[in-house]
Amino acid sequence: MQWHEKYGPWALVTGASSGLGAEFVKQLAARGLNVVLVARREQRMAALADDVRRSRGVATRVVPVDLTGRDACRRVGDQTSDLEIGLLVNNAGFGLFGAYADLDPDRMVNMTVLNCVVPVLLTNQYLQPMLNRGRGGLIFLASTAAYQATPYLGVYGASKAFNLLMGESLWEEYRTRGIDSLALSPGFTKTEFTSVAQMKDASGLREATPGAVVALALRKLGKRPSVIHGLANKVLNFTGRLIPRRAAIAVTSAMLKGRTMS
Repeated sequence: MQWHEKYGPWALVTGASSGLGAEFVKQLAARGLNVVLVARREQRMAALADDVRRSRGVATRVVPVDLTGRDACRRVGDQTSDLEIGLLVNNAGFGLFGAYADLDPDRMVNMTVLNCVVPVLLTNQYLQPMLNRGRGGLIFLASTAAYQATPYLGVYGASKAFNLLMGESLWEEYRTRGIDSLALSPGFTKTEFTSVAQMKDASGLREATPGAVVALALRKLGKRPSVIHGLANKVLNFTGRLIPRRAAIAVTSAMLKGRTMS
C-alpha cells in the first residue's frame, strides 16, 4: 500500500500555523495528502493552505479554533465529519519556563489541557474510524524533556512524558490492526517555543530545523513506536539511563537554570 493510501486521503494537523505544525502541513501535502489545518491563527493557516494547494495540488481545510476552549475538540470533529481522516498529528502545545511557583497557574492549566487533554479528545474522535477502515496513523509530539525530570520546565516535561507513553502504548495496542502510532521527541528546534515559554534562546545548544524533525517522523511512522531526533539527544537520553536519577536531574537543572528571560 502506498504511503498516501495508508494514511490518506486527509491528514489533520493541530498547531498548524507555525513551527513543526506548519512543516507537517508542507511535507504531508508533498506526499499527496489533503490537509486539515487546526490552530488559532486563521490568517497564517489560510496563507499556508493556499500555498500548498497551489504548489502541491492537494485540498485543504482551515479550522480556526482555540483548542483549550469549551467543546473545541467537538467542534473540530463537527467541521471534519465529512472527511476521511487517515492521519492525526497531535502537534499543538506550548511550554512555560521558570520555577513552578513563579508561573501563572491558569497558563499552566491551559498548557496541560492543550498538551495532554486535547490529544486524548482528538484521538477519541478519529481513532475508531481508522480502526473501522483497518488503516491509519497517529503522531504524538513528545520531547527529549519527556525522558527525565526537567527542573524549570517541570509541568511541560511531565506533559511530554504523557505524550511519549501514550504514543508508545497505542503503537503496541493497534499495530496489528493497521494503525501506526509514533511518539516524536525533538530537542531544541528552531520554532517559536522559546519565545512563548519566556525562555532564552538555545545559544550554545545545537538547534534542529523543523524540516529535519518532521522528515524523520514521517520516515519512522509505522516502523517504530517512538523516535528521538538528533544523535546528541539520543546519546544524552541513553546516558541518563546509566546514572542515578538524582544525578540526571542535577545535570538537566544545570542545563536549564538561568535561561529565564529577564
